[in-house]
Amino acid sequence: MAKQYIVRLTAEERATLRGVMKKLQGSSEQVRRAHMLLKADAHGPNWTDTKIAEAFSCRTKTVENVRQRLVTVGFARALHREKPQTPPRQKQLDGA
Repeated sequence: MAKQYIVRLTAEERATLRGVMKKLQGSSEQVRRAHMLLKADAHGPNWTDTKIAEAFSCRTKTVENVRQRLVTVGFARALHREKPQTPPRQKQLDGA
């Protein structure tokens, strides 16, 4: 199946990702996403999603989501986890 979201990183983005990996900056999730994005880069290794998922012990859907987030939302939001705008369920006790 052809990839729907193709990762094309700039030299600056690659340097940022390598810096995150080298210094282990941020959470372990950020380091893992940095590895995934570098391996998925079309101008770099260009690994398949299944190969990336096997290498980093995650699901293929996780790799697809990181790719999609990079292409649709942008580099910064793909690397850093964003909190949901609304909670999954409404509060039952509101203090009133």
